[in-house]
Amino acid sequence: MTTDTQSASALQIIPIKHPQGCRGYLITDPASKEALLLDGHLDLAHDVSTLLASEGLTLRWIVDSHTHADHPSASAILAGHAGATRVAHAKSKHVGVTHMPDDQEPLALGDQAVTVRHAPGHTPDHMVLVAGGALFSGDSLFIGGVARADFLGGDAGQLFDSIHDVMLPLPDETLLYPGHDYKDRVSSTLGGERSDNPWLKIEDRDKFVASLTASKPQEPANMAALLRFNVEGQPMPAFTSAEEAIEIVQHGGAGTIIDVRTDEEVQAIHIPGSRHILMDHILERADEVRMTPAPRLILCKLGQRAAMVQAALAQHGIGGCSVIDGGIVGYAQAGGETAGGDLGAALEGGGCCAAEPPPT
Repeated sequence: MTTDTQSASALQIIPIKHPQGCRGYLITDPASKEALLLDGHLDLAHDVSTLLASEGLTLRWIVDSHTHADHPSASAILAGHAGATRVAHAKSKHVGVTHMPDDQEPLALGDQAVTVRHAPGHTPDHMVLVAGGALFSGDSLFIGGVARADFLGGDAGQLFDSIHDVMLPLPDETLLYPGHDYKDRVSSTLGGERSDNPWLKIEDRDKFVASLTASKPQEPANMAALLRFNVEGQPMPAFTSAEEAIEIVQHGGAGTIIDVRTDEEVQAIHIPGSRHILMDHILERADEVRMTPAPRLILCKLGQRAAMVQAALAQHGIGGCSVIDGGIVGYAQAGGETAGGDLGAALEGGGCCAAEPPPT
């Protein structure tokens, strides 16, 4: 987790940057030591807890700006640990949310307040926060871009309205803190976006809608499992069957697979598009694990090494990992596409009754 404390009026802002480009924010009132967490990522829940303790902060609010379809939220685990109030829009229907604010409702932090604005478009339940000369735009307005509006009930016309009716009336000097940035930027200003953001130069609503909906990118990998976790509160599956893994790969999710086998094993047979991180190097390459969209599917020969990796990552605060049951052997035998194709090499040493190599 990388942070860089900034200020907006009397409030302090600690951006919480995830290697995937996700952005969360800890908004604090220095006088009362009360804090609000916006869009926390499950991978960084332990780091946020440590930060709260080290700074002597009381977590009062945990806010999801919208239903996340690309990463697991930390809201449930942190609300349970810290006793804070979970906040989301009523349309989100997230299990465990106890406060669903009205448009323009303030969330108090000591004598300060953060104002909630309903800003649908990316999703119907999307909210943005306004506080102390700062706009926390979630997945609506980005630095140099805007959000997609082609899944989860999104609406490009509503996104245009939210940007122009809710966000752009704010002053030019308003600091913009987006929910994602893929170029390692932390903030911008609304004046800068008016000048440089090509989407804000499209002032005709119909043209904006036509441009935004001209093509549909691929949906986030493993979206169904993420929604079960973020909306329904169902735990991430500890195991994924070979058949489920095949379906995920067929829908473009090969990049969510982390193969922890040796170089020789991977050369013999592997799943095209999967990521290879040797088991012995998994912790020193933890940021590469974090960069892999969750739920991450951990793969070895049969499953034992993958389970060890899953446990080791969990001990270091990295969740959202699911072992592919039966490993590469089960995947290939179930009809999954592989490269290299030497299943015999994967089976050498006794097959399903043989133990995996011991961890080093």
